[in-house]
Amino acid sequence: MNSALVKPTAFYRQATEKTKLNWFCYEYAAEVVSCVDADLRKRLNRKSISDQRIVEFAVYFAQHMKKPILAKLAGEVAEIHMSHKDIAGFFPNLDDKQVDRLLTLVAKAWDSLLEVCSVCPGRCISERDQPAPAFDDPNL
Repeated sequence: MNSALVKPTAFYRQATEKTKLNWFCYEYAAEVVSCVDADLRKRLNRKSISDQRIVEFAVYFAQHMKKPILAKLAGEVAEIHMSHKDIAGFFPNLDDKQVDRLLTLVAKAWDSLLEVCSVCPGRCISERDQPAPAFDDPNL
């Protein structure tokens, strides 16, 4: 699926929210969307879950991850957990197998993003409250 369907504007309402943490969340949502393969997309479409709804889920899930990220950075939790409940809550008509498949997908997207972040000079997490100039890229 095309990750360009995720819009950066979904991650801020005003200029002060154009932070590196919100940019990280945007990147995560885009990665989630890009990890949806044709087979999963077809299965979700059979459950009346449109491509737009998949994008909405990616945005929701990425925004939901802010709280666990901040808890990890504050030393309140040892690991970041992704919940079956969060996916089932967003897609109540999916069975456990389909929810598990999405849980695997969001974890894969997370790992993929962190791999890229490890070599990225942007430091979106360590400088999470700093402005993210990428939000103002006219090509987005």
